Amino acid sequence: MLAAWTWMFLTVHYNYGGNWTALFCIRPGMPVPAFLKSENLYIFKNSEGYDGQVYHLIAHDPWMRKGSVDAIAGASFRYQRIFVPALAWALALGHDPWIHASYFAVILAFVFLGVYWTAQFAARIGRSRLWGLGFLMAPATIVSLDRMTADIALAAFATGFAWYCLDSDASDSAAGSWSKSRAWKIPVLLTCAALTRETALPIIGGYAIYLVTRRRFLNALLTAATACPAAAWYIYLSRLERSSAPEYLGWIPFAGFADRIFHPVLYSISPFKNALALLLDYAALSGIAIALIIAIRLALRRRWDSAACAIYALALAGIFVRSRSVWEEAYAFGRVLSPLMLLTALDALRMNPWLAVLPMFLVDSRISLNLVSQIQGVFRGITRL
Repeated sequence: MLAAWTWMFLTVHYNYGGNWTALFCIRPGMPVPAFLKSENLYIFKNSEGYDGQVYHLIAHDPWMRKGSVDAIAGASFRYQRIFVPALAWALALGHDPWIHASYFAVILAFVFLGVYWTAQFAARIGRSRLWGLGFLMAPATIVSLDRMTADIALAAFATGFAWYCLDSDASDSAAGSWSKSRAWKIPVLLTCAALTRETALPIIGGYAIYLVTRRRFLNALLTAATACPAAAWYIYLSRLERSSAPEYLGWIPFAGFADRIFHPVLYSISPFKNALALLLDYAALSGIAIALIIAIRLALRRRWDSAACAIYALALAGIFVRSRSVWEEAYAFGRVLSPLMLLTALDALRMNPWLAVLPMFLVDSRISLNLVSQIQGVFRGITRL
């Protein structure tokens, strides 16, 4: 967590003139509600901005009373991911001048939780707790630290789910009751995860199916119920407009993935840089393919436990993602599919630790290209001291 904060401090200090709002990646022309006009917002010229600019508005106005809805395109869809912005708002006690600091604190808290749960999982299966640092490799972690997206929270919840499932599965042959293990924490995690991103729903569905097959019907019902707060929130948001979430999926498996492979992005940069970017694009896509292959291998081996069922559900959802906007860049598909990569990594950690981190490493290789200018800026700033 200290390392993450140090990077945030250095890049803000040396690249953005000390203006911490740069981490929200705000585009020119982004509507600024009246209550934010007094803020000294850092604007990225010639940029479309990124999702952090939306979460910034939601954190200031989670209950849609100050005009943020009018400033956000597709507000119903964006407000679905309420957990992180609302948590920042609550930590700041709803006081606007404190929102930025509280938002950064929430992001760093999920760095801590993700590393902690990953380290606990590693120790439980006989690996060094230092493997917990592998959470920092998750694309969702890197992107969230760079652009303040909420994906790091779901990534952390995925690792917590895997950790607590070890106890839950171990208790199956005994009482099989959540009350007699730490597995009662799983419903809490899943409830928060569903409010963080709609991409948590496959984890809930996969785990509920597993519990049904183990004849733990009450626990399965409680697991399904963890999606109810999110469902109620989605229904409430539908009064604004219809959510665009279903449009991200298609009926043909691997259609979005294949389209991205056969129709590469051509970047408006020098030929050498364009070739390097294309090469790393395919490296990142191969990382996703490896994670899917690991999931398929688990299925062929007939693995049937809590984590495996969540992996199957995430993989199944992933292959039906059709939207080009998701597959366009590693920043997008890397963070969206981070829960799948993390759960497959934790499973592979038992037998082949280096295979475990390979998918994330390949995706990170492309993500790192976007950070080169920031790294150079920090290096130049430090060497001038």
